[in-house]
Amino acid sequence: MKLTNYRLTLRACVISGLLGAAPVQAEVKPAPEPVGKTAEVSGSQERDAREALKDAVVHVYVVKHTYDTLSPWNSDTRKGSGSGLIIEGGLVLTNAHVAADATFLELQRHGETRRHEAEVVYISHEADLALLRTREKDLYKDIKPLELGELPEIQQEVEVYGFPIGGSTLSVTRGVVSRIEKQDYAHANENLIAVQVDAAINFGNSGGPVISGDKVVGVAMQSGLLTENIGYMIPTPILRHFLKDIEDGKQDGFGYPGFQVQSMENPAMRRKYSLSEEQTGILVHKIYENTPSENLLEVGDIITAIDGYAIENNGSVEFRPGEYIDYTHYIDLHQLGEAVKLDIIRDNKPMQVAIRLDKPGKDYLLIKPSQYDKQPTYYIHGGFVFMPLNQDLLESMRSVPTALAAVAMDSPNEERREVVIMTKVLPADINKDYHHDAGLIIEKINGESFVDFNEFFAKIQQNPADFIVLETDDGYQIVIDNVEAKAKQPAILARYGITADRSKDLLNKPELKTAEDPEQDSKANKALHTTQSYPATVKRQEKTSL
Repeated sequence: MKLTNYRLTLRACVISGLLGAAPVQAEVKPAPEPVGKTAEVSGSQERDAREALKDAVVHVYVVKHTYDTLSPWNSDTRKGSGSGLIIEGGLVLTNAHVAADATFLELQRHGETRRHEAEVVYISHEADLALLRTREKDLYKDIKPLELGELPEIQQEVEVYGFPIGGSTLSVTRGVVSRIEKQDYAHANENLIAVQVDAAINFGNSGGPVISGDKVVGVAMQSGLLTENIGYMIPTPILRHFLKDIEDGKQDGFGYPGFQVQSMENPAMRRKYSLSEEQTGILVHKIYENTPSENLLEVGDIITAIDGYAIENNGSVEFRPGEYIDYTHYIDLHQLGEAVKLDIIRDNKPMQVAIRLDKPGKDYLLIKPSQYDKQPTYYIHGGFVFMPLNQDLLESMRSVPTALAAVAMDSPNEERREVVIMTKVLPADINKDYHHDAGLIIEKINGESFVDFNEFFAKIQQNPADFIVLETDDGYQIVIDNVEAKAKQPAILARYGITADRSKDLLNKPELKTAEDPEQDSKANKALHTTQSYPATVKRQEKTSL
C-alpha cells in the first residue's frame, strides 16, 4: 500500500564488442533505442501487469433467502451480485453482506463466460468479510493470487476493481485516499477502521479489491449516503485479522475487554484527578460483570496508554505522525486469547495491567447482534407474537421504547441471558384490548422469572394453568385464557396466512421438566402435542417454496 505510482521500467542492455583485427581496440557505443520503442515495451509490460491483476477479480452472483424481521413466518427470495478477489489457496475474498443469507452462489472470473457454483467457507459479519470457494476443486490454483499491502497514506492513489450495476464487464475507477478513521460498518454496525476514498463505489462493487500499485490495500465495502464520490473500503489490518482468525478452523471475531470510558478534556475533571498538563488519558466510569476487566480495572482508573501508544484526552491515539484514531482500534487488532496492555493511573500511582480477551464481544451483549442465514426465532400463543430481542428488532422499530433502549447497554447474567419481548398482536376476539400493544419486555410468567427465550417457550408450552399471566418490566399484565388460546390458535394462524406457530429452531426443542406431579406432567405433554400437530404441513410448504 505504500507504493503510489507503480510503473515498470525497462533496464537498457549495453552491448560492446571488438571491431576487426586492428591492433588498436576501439570502443563502440551502441545506438540508443528509439524512444518510441522503449515506451512501447514499457507500456506492454504495464498492460500485462494490469491484466494479471484483472485475472484475479471475480463476479459473484447470489440468490438470497431473507425473512421479514417483525413477521418472521414470511420470507422472500431475491437475486443480487457483488465482486471478489482471488487470494492464496484459490479462495475468493468478498464482503459478508454479499454472501449473507445465500442459498445459491456462483463465481465468474474476469475474462471468462462460464459461471462456477461456490459455497461460503468462513464469514465474519462484524468485519463484513467472507471467504468463498468453488465446488470444483483447485479451479483457481493456476491464477496468481492478489497480495495484501499495507495501510495506505492520505492522498495515495487507488483503483477500485469490480462489477457495479450498469453493465456486466469489469469496471475500474480511480481516486485517492481522503480519510482514515473508525466507522460503523453498515452490514452489522460494528465500529472498525475504514478508509474513505473518492473513487466511485457503487452497488455491485462490494467485495472487489482496492489496489494501489500491484498490492491490495482494501476491499470495497459501502458508499456514503446522499453523497457523491465518497466510498469506503475495509483496509488490510482488518483483512489480516480475519484471515488470521480463521487459521484455527473457526471464526471468532473481535474481543471485548468489558469497560466504558469518558474523555478527560474538562479542566475541572483533570484537576480533580490531579493530572498535569503533560499527562493525558481517559477515565474508566463503568466495568461490566463477568468480563476480563472485572478484577483488573476499577472505576476511576485513568488509562494513559494502550500497547505502548499514548492515549490523548479525547480517547484518540496517534498512529502515524499527525494522524489519530480511536484507541479501541488497538483492541480490534488483537485476536481472542491475546492480552491488551494498558498503562493506568490509580490513586495517583502509575500501574500496568494486561487484559486477556477471552470471548467475542457479542457474547457479552444482552442484546444480540443482527442474525443471518437462519429464520428469526418466534412463537405465537393466542395471537400474541413473542421473540428474543436482537439488533434486527431494534432497527425495525420506528421508535425504540425507552425500556428497550435501556437494556441495549446491559450485559447478560445468571438471572437473565436474553430479553423476551412481545413484538405485536394478531388481532382476534381472545386478545381484545391488547391489539395496540407492541415492543413489551416480558419478565414473568405466572409470577415466575425465566433466563432466556427457550425457557420462556418451555414454560408457556407446559403451563397447565387456566390462565397465563405475563408481566412486563413495569408490572403491566397480559392475561391469556390458556384453553381458549389453544383452541382458537389454528383459526388465528389461518386468518393471517401463517403456517406455523413457531420458528423452525423450536420444532424439536426438548421438554423442560418443571412439574413433579405426574398428572400435571400429563397435561403439559398433551398441550405440547396439541400445538405441535403441524410439522408435516410446514415441511410441505417449505419444499414447494424451494
